[in-house]
Amino acid sequence: MGTIGIEWVNKYHGRPGLPNLSNNDENAKGFYNTLHGVREFQWGDDLAWDQDFEERYVGAPSAGTDQIWADNVDICFFSGHGGPSAAFFGVTKYDDGDTKNTECSLGNRQLEWIVFDACEVLRWDNGGVFQRWGWPVFKGLHYILGFDTGTFDSSVRGRKFAERLNAGWTVRSAWIRACQETEGSGVRWAYLRAGSGSANTYNDHWWGKGNVSPDPYNPSYLAYSRGSC
Repeated sequence: MGTIGIEWVNKYHGRPGLPNLSNNDENAKGFYNTLHGVREFQWGDDLAWDQDFEERYVGAPSAGTDQIWADNVDICFFSGHGGPSAAFFGVTKYDDGDTKNTECSLGNRQLEWIVFDACEVLRWDNGGVFQRWGWPVFKGLHYILGFDTGTFDSSVRGRKFAERLNAGWTVRSAWIRACQETEGSGVRWAYLRAGSGSANTYNDHWWGKGNVSPDPYNPSYLAYSRGSC
């Protein structure tokens, strides 16, 4: 069975531009408790740290521990604040509180799919998303799922996403439908995926529910999609 990890943040301790949120615990836990699989970790608020998603010895500070956490499960779900180049955490004393694109190298251990349920992490920016979250990040990773625009503080999107995965929907279709059911038309879902001649991730399913592509360790292309909810 596939392995699952989640992290969520509601309390941002007055970090500039990052007001406290209300529903990210319910959102992430709904995913965690609904998806069929092995539950490996759930960290929230002051126990959720940016370094859990970052490559060891990369960036400054170079405190990454993704080999223990985010990259040590098959799917990882983050719910909190985000921006075009980072996901934001409430605790800054262990690293700097920002999981930056330049500090991520995902899939070189285990991770296939990562969800940043956060504003604008996958903002299109006239193709700038490929420079921010492209080749250096995809080291076996299949998908990043998130939003092109801002998004609202849903308490149920994670559960809805998991329900579709359990029902045998493809990963991309399950994410799109969960976004459409929890957001208005002014919000745009997005995903970025990697592939190669031997690894076609387009029809990926959750483990045990259908086809899963081989890992694209050396992807020959990246594909981006977005649409209105």
